[in-house]
Amino acid sequence: MTLNKKKRQLFIIIIFVALLAGACDQLSNNDSAPQSTSVLVKSIPPSTLTAISAAAEPSQTPVPEPMGLPWSSIEGLELDFWYVWDIDQPGTGMNAIVDRFNQENEWGIVIKPVDQGLVLDPLDSIEMAFEEGLVPHLLLSDTSAITSWYQDGLTLDLSPFLEDPAAGLSVKDQQDYYSGLYDGFTIEGSIRPGLPFTQTIQVIYYNQSWAEELGYSTPPSSEKDLEEQACSAAGDRELSASSLPQPVGILLSPEAANIASAIYAYDGNFLDDKGDGYLFSTPEIQQVAEDWQTLLGMGCGMTLYTYPDPMSSELAFEKFNQRETMMVVGSSQMMDYVNTGANQTGRADEWEMLPFLGPNGKKAVSSEIQSVVIFKTSPEEELASWLFLKYLTSPEAQAEWAQYSRYYPTRKSSLRLLREFRAENPHWSQGLNLLKYSISMPLDPSWNMVKLSVGDAFEEILIDGTLNLEEQLIALDQLAAELWEYTQD
Repeated sequence: MTLNKKKRQLFIIIIFVALLAGACDQLSNNDSAPQSTSVLVKSIPPSTLTAISAAAEPSQTPVPEPMGLPWSSIEGLELDFWYVWDIDQPGTGMNAIVDRFNQENEWGIVIKPVDQGLVLDPLDSIEMAFEEGLVPHLLLSDTSAITSWYQDGLTLDLSPFLEDPAAGLSVKDQQDYYSGLYDGFTIEGSIRPGLPFTQTIQVIYYNQSWAEELGYSTPPSSEKDLEEQACSAAGDRELSASSLPQPVGILLSPEAANIASAIYAYDGNFLDDKGDGYLFSTPEIQQVAEDWQTLLGMGCGMTLYTYPDPMSSELAFEKFNQRETMMVVGSSQMMDYVNTGANQTGRADEWEMLPFLGPNGKKAVSSEIQSVVIFKTSPEEELASWLFLKYLTSPEAQAEWAQYSRYYPTRKSSLRLLREFRAENPHWSQGLNLLKYSISMPLDPSWNMVKLSVGDAFEEILIDGTLNLEEQLIALDQLAAELWEYTQD
């Protein structure tokens, strides 16, 4: 009896030793498993760095160094960020976006924002600072001068950063930009002087209630439809007392951004085939001029010149509010001036924004872009600037800025983050449906002068319906060529 008991105890000890040996062997095998060689800290917020996914899984492959620099080289850098905005308050708007980056980024990079919009002419003030040798690390402004800055050797081509395997933008992220903006946002076909951040678009404001009273259940879908509805509104004399101005169908402004939208809708272009100049004497552009002349000649429209008097834009929208015109062309930023409350008809009108329309129903809106550029400094500061630029142009940051500024985003995935804002702002939300038709304005520095010449030429065309359009457009070609040559020098 005692012997059997001892045998059982010995058997249990043998089994325990065998199990322990197996466990130790497994523990040894686990110790030899590949370990992560990542030099990054444990988590990276998606909006801060979206492209570095290689470090997410354990690997024996070293983490690529961004732009050939060690990650440690950017730790604790301080960067100056200038932007053009004149209503920003501490802790809100752009300051809130910057504060969040300063708190979240893994490298301790500190962005110091400076609002350059608190002067009468922000870009002139910035140019003066450049002349004094003062430049920021990054700048957010409109696109009117970014090509000149690049050509003057002040800013970087962002293409190497975009394609960098460690810190660049993935193909998916690049395709997230609206193609009409991103594809054309280059110099000489391949140089990217900046990245689009936000945009405004040129649209047609349309009084839907008035149109329905005239028997139109849907907005115009082509230029001929627009002409018909405009002429119907101009003939609707019952809405105005004889002592009040008689209504017109559409209020046209020969501003270059509006002319460009119409040209794109007519399937035209004003850049020559080689991309090194302008060409306005084309059949499509002549047709735009003829159709606008026709609207005025039949009494269906009138012109209002917004340059150089900015108050004229407000006057145009006051006419829209008071049913003195059924349609008016203008920037999406003017939507806050629309107030079609109880007017002389005693009714509150519904309105919406439409794209410019071509003869075959093509839709287009020209886009004025606000972009971010990086100035030449040290390689480490340039890399740190790029990481902030990625954060700033992320869908999350764009969505936040859109709610504050009412500008439109340039990345499609921002829309999913704006559902609540869209529901609360239906007119702003309507403009989102037009972004797929947006086409950016030329980046060449000559455009700053050429666009004024375009406005002047079309103003003359609309004032004097007897002018020979072909001759006028050839003269515009010649002037644009001179301006192009001047800026190239």
